[in-house]
Amino acid sequence: MKKMTFAALPVFALLAACGPDSAVEERGDALEEQADIVEERSDMRADQLEDAADNAMTEAGEATLDARADAVEEAGEVRADAINERADTME
Repeated sequence: MKKMTFAALPVFALLAACGPDSAVEERGDALEEQADIVEERSDMRADQLEDAADNAMTEAGEATLDARADAVEEAGEVRADAINERADTME
């Protein structure tokens, strides 16, 4: 019985996803896309900072740029998580 229930779960999820989204769900989807963009941009900026750190003239400069890269990446993740949490309330 449990195996049959677990096997049917994807079918139920697919059926639930087939209906049209409400306006609130559409806004939630847009927020999720925004969160992805925020995270992607912060990752790109962090990568730029890490590249600059690799080319730094001094160890101190490298450490400073690496720390900034870590901070940028973390801030992007925090912001994206906050946006995703808001989006989750709309589903």
